[in-house]
Order: sequence, then structure tokens, then C-alpha cells
Amino acid sequence: MQQQTGLIIGAGIAGLTATIALRQRGLEAAVVEAAPQILPLGAGIWMAPNAMQVFERLGVAARINAGGVPLRAIEIVDRQMRPIMQTSQARIRQQFGHGTTAIRRATLQAILLDAVGPATVQLGKACTGLQEDATGVTATFADGSTQRAGFVVAADGIHSPVRQALFPGAQPGGRGHLVWRGMSAVQLAPHYKRAIREVWHAGLRFGFSEIEDGVVDWFAAVPGSFSSERAGLLHRLQRAFDGFGYPVPAILEAATEAAIIRNEVLDLDPLPAWHRGRVGLIGDAAHATTPYMGQGGCQAVEDAYALAQCLAETPTDPAAAFAALHRLRHAKARHVTRTSRLIGRVGYWRGPAATLRNLAIRATPQWLTERQFCAVYKLGF
Repeated sequence: MQQQTGLIIGAGIAGLTATIALRQRGLEAAVVEAAPQILPLGAGIWMAPNAMQVFERLGVAARINAGGVPLRAIEIVDRQMRPIMQTSQARIRQQFGHGTTAIRRATLQAILLDAVGPATVQLGKACTGLQEDATGVTATFADGSTQRAGFVVAADGIHSPVRQALFPGAQPGGRGHLVWRGMSAVQLAPHYKRAIREVWHAGLRFGFSEIEDGVVDWFAAVPGSFSSERAGLLHRLQRAFDGFGYPVPAILEAATEAAIIRNEVLDLDPLPAWHRGRVGLIGDAAHATTPYMGQGGCQAVEDAYALAQCLAETPTDPAAAFAALHRLRHAKARHVTRTSRLIGRVGYWRGPAATLRNLAIRATPQWLTERQFCAVYKLGF
């Protein structure tokens, strides 16, 4: 049997990383993207040490560090910016060779696209159907065209049409929480630079980090009856976070209301499998998670590299490779989804429960906290 040529649906972080990883192992795959053009959309993203180790293996880590901000600390703090939980990125970097890098999502995508070669990606190709037979898969697109491949990798996100076709009952869900995201042009005081800080207070959350010098990526989570109307949104956010310590007011003061992004917090219950035959899922299509661990994109990067490894081991049997990927990755992905859900709930506590939570976390030794992070940062392949 001959080596299979693949088709990757989706030119986001998962799809582009998978393409690079496959090429490194001598495997070829075409890439299709539903959007008519790749625009610099979105805010920032955190690439943790597990993702950065993969990028090191793929030869793009240095470019990602240069395009973003390698961080020195990750902290959860109270409204007065007093630490509740701290980690030292120096110790983590010593163990894994990388810490966490904050970067514009658009910058990361551009780096990966450049490594793939922009001409490789076929734009305006919305997949409307997949037909599998004994020798391959035929993909049909909204423009009426078709494409033949030995296997198909769906990296088409949390609302994946391919997942919907494979597992019709699997739908992303959430608890009705909204997260507002933005980028502000503001210079932070030195103490707040090159760090992620997330503020927890009275059921409110505000997280921020530099993604380049003078540009701060931020998110604000306001559960409950907070209006999602666009008119007056920034003023309502400023009122909600009134009384929070510097630099929260300065970041919101520098925000542009029209550029604020509305994200509904969703995740996906574990699927029984990540494939059917020659069609497999990776990233958010397979195991979307809430943002509270900063691991959604990182888990997609792990999938992409592990997929290439599995396909290289069984190049003539894509179904076996997809099954191997699931065995290799599903336990960790499930752990991240469940832990992120738990952190999501705990972070919104208020009143006496929040006071006890803060006391318990502050009493936890830093080395133990870092060990829990490191368990996620270790690669199993």
C-alpha cells in the first residue's frame, strides 16, 4: 500500500501546526480554509511550555518568542493585586527549556502560515460533505469543487461541521458566562510587565498580560445579569471593575470599545473517539475547553505533533493512526477540560467561600502549585 496524502480542514493554529509536523516527517497534506482570506483577527493567546516544546521541535519557537513576550511570572491576585497564587517561570523554564509566551493570535498564525507557505492554503473552501470509501475520502466544498485524499484531519474549531457529521449528538455547551476580550495600548509599570495576572474578586475576573511592548491583552469575565449590548459596553466594564487596583483601570481606560470581542465560554464533553475511519478531529474540534487554564491552543498544538507521529508510524493506515492519537492524547485532554471547568467554577466564588478559597490557595506551597502546572507541561510523546 502507498503512503496516504492528507487533507487538513482549517488553517488555524491546529491545522497549520499539523501541516508543519507532517512535513517534518515526510508526509504531505493539502490545507483548506473556509474563510476567503486570513485576517489578523482575535486578541492574544498564551503558549505554555508544552506548546513551546512542540514549536522547538518544529523549528519555530525562536520566532514565536521574538514575536511575543516570554513571561517571567503567572499569578492570581486579589483586587488589591496581592498574590493568591504564584509561579516562577524561571524554574519552569529551567525544567522544560521554555516558559509561557504571550503573543497576538494573529502574529502566531502568521508565523505558522509563513512556515507552511501561504500558497499551500486554499482559501474560500468551506467543506460541505465527506464521502469515505475503501481507498480514501472525497471532500465536497460549497463552491461545488471536490478534493480526494487518503485521510482528512478536521481542525475546524469548537463549532466543527465535521465533528457534527461524525458525532451529531456532541454539541459544545457552557454555563452562560461571557468573557470580553480586548487589547489596550498602555505601558505597564515594570512590576506588571512580562507577566500574566488574573484578578479574582466577588465573582469577577480580570486577566491581563503584555503581548508586545506597550500592548496589553486583557479579558474581563462578568457572570450573571451583565448586559451584552454593545452600546456603552466599555463604561459598564469600567463600572464593574471600579475599585480594582492598578493597572486594571488604566488598561480599561486605554481600551477601544469597538474592538472589544465577545466570547461565550464553552467547552465539549469527552467524545467516545476522535475519528471515524479515515476522518479525524484535533484541537477544539475534538476536545474544546474553557479558557481558565490557558491550554486550549496548547492542547491543539500537542494534538498536531502527536498526530504526525502516529501517521508516520502507520503511514498506510490512517484509521489506525487516528486511533493511536486518541489513545495517546485523550486522557490529558480530558484532564485539562475537567480541571479548567473546576477552576472556572472556583474562580467565580464570592463571599465566605471566596475567602476560604483564597486562604487555602495561599497556604499551598509554591513548589506544589508549580508541580501541578508541570504535570500539564510534560509531553507524553
